[in-house]
Amino acid sequence: MRSTSALALALLLGLVTTFAQSEPYKVFETRPVITEGPYLVALSGTSVSIVWITDAPSHSKVKFGTGGAMDRVSEPDVNGLAPVGLRHVVTLTGLTPGTTYTYQASSTRVVKLKAYWPDKGLETLTPVKTFTTFDAEKPTASLVAISDTHENTTRIAALMKMIGGTDALVHLGDAFDWLDDEEQLFTKWLRPISAALGGSMPLLYARGNHELRGPFARNLFDYVPTPEGTFYYARDIGPIHLMVVDTGEDKPDSTNVYADLNKTIAYRARELAWMRSHLSSHPRAKSAPFRVVAMHQPRWGWLESGNADWLKLANDANVDLVIAGHNHKFSDEPPNAEHKYHLVVVGQDQAAFINATRTGLKVTVKGTDGAVVKEITVKPALGATALISD
Repeated sequence: MRSTSALALALLLGLVTTFAQSEPYKVFETRPVITEGPYLVALSGTSVSIVWITDAPSHSKVKFGTGGAMDRVSEPDVNGLAPVGLRHVVTLTGLTPGTTYTYQASSTRVVKLKAYWPDKGLETLTPVKTFTTFDAEKPTASLVAISDTHENTTRIAALMKMIGGTDALVHLGDAFDWLDDEEQLFTKWLRPISAALGGSMPLLYARGNHELRGPFARNLFDYVPTPEGTFYYARDIGPIHLMVVDTGEDKPDSTNVYADLNKTIAYRARELAWMRSHLSSHPRAKSAPFRVVAMHQPRWGWLESGNADWLKLANDANVDLVIAGHNHKFSDEPPNAEHKYHLVVVGQDQAAFINATRTGLKVTVKGTDGAVVKEITVKPALGATALISD
């Protein structure tokens, strides 16, 4: 009988020999089905996140390039491993501002994850799409903002018929009453919206207070990610320096209905610190012809100490326009003793078209019936000298 040590050595040698063989992993005749997307979120001048869903566990990548070619590949890894799952997020970085890119997403089925020789399937490709990165040097910008769709797919369908020909769709929050699961997220919001965006127009999203509610609220960011890792961020779109602000909840954290699970005080403090730093240090926050803030609640949301700090920050930074929702009806406040910026609140069943040049910004609010609710000319807070120097 062999000694224990000899047996162990033999087993080890056999294991090494086995793993050194070039035996291929098994590939089965099965492909994943792409059930949602792809759609674009958080586009900037140099990056974009592409999101899609498959019906079976897969690993994914995106081929992309300029001039109609797709000679670059972005294949994500998490700590050295290719993500395998149903939800796929590939963020393209190192892009050039104002450039049109062609891209195609792909997912390859993973039948069974094993320590060695996982079982694989075949690849599924999306249709070839294009997108154009934002460009601070572009002389014009066009955005369309909607708000408070609240799971009403008839409302969304009517609004989506209005959005063509703009640089981006800005959703100002309250897409839901509350969030229960992924199926609700897609059927009541992202599916009809992403279909209209066509994988080419980006979605810029400002979280509403209703999106902090429900068991799936903690998963929302996975479907509308940003490279910054936060719901608040800034983008340069032609003459517009856009800041997306998360206004949080509309009631104190201590409200009993939240059962002590809301922790927005520290969160909003971090956001305020970010905005203060951004406005004081970012060149375009100072030099852009127009500074626009997109957010859900027009009064900056519930804040433990009130909104004086936010108002002062916006006023001192010469914010030109704040566009918001939350109230479910249109309102318009020109600069006044409280705020130096123009405040426009978009109602339900309305879309606000923001068109800017280096010398002027106009907001046209329309109903889904096509009727113009109001046209607003926003005067630049910094005056003509800023426009000349830009």
